Amino acid sequence: MNDSEPDISRRNLLTSAGTVTGLAALASLFGGSEMANAQVVGLNAMGPTPEQARAFAELPDRPVVMVNLTKFSRDGAGGNDYAQYGEDVGRILAQIGAEVIFRGECQGTFIGGAEWDGIALVRYPNSRALLQMAQSEEYQAISGNRNSGLEGQMNIAVFES
Repeated sequence: MNDSEPDISRRNLLTSAGTVTGLAALASLFGGSEMANAQVVGLNAMGPTPEQARAFAELPDRPVVMVNLTKFSRDGAGGNDYAQYGEDVGRILAQIGAEVIFRGECQGTFIGGAEWDGIALVRYPNSRALLQMAQSEEYQAISGNRNSGLEGQMNIAVFES
């Protein structure tokens, strides 16, 4: 098997599922009507833009660490809803071979202007694992707590160098 075969099979999978429809659906899973806001407020979004989802689907087929910077909803239940989501998503992560490698509470920003409430580093076997998880029925069943618990977030894909 050569290095281009995983990329070809990923493209075939996306093509067979209808790339544009699939990625648009994926983007809506994370934020629904929030998508317009995600493009305007780049530091604090609820889901990827269609362009971001497309680029993420084309990442190399190797382990990826997602840096999750979160801003909790200020409506009173935000922290509790997101805590429940965190507990529930942990079980799904284990099923797909992913793991939380760090989780913490942000206390302040030393450089830059963005303020976040929490950070989590999650290692996935590859980007497809995250995409498959996000589209699963089990994930959809728990995503309401994510949506009500967050005001927004930023996710950054990082590969070990």
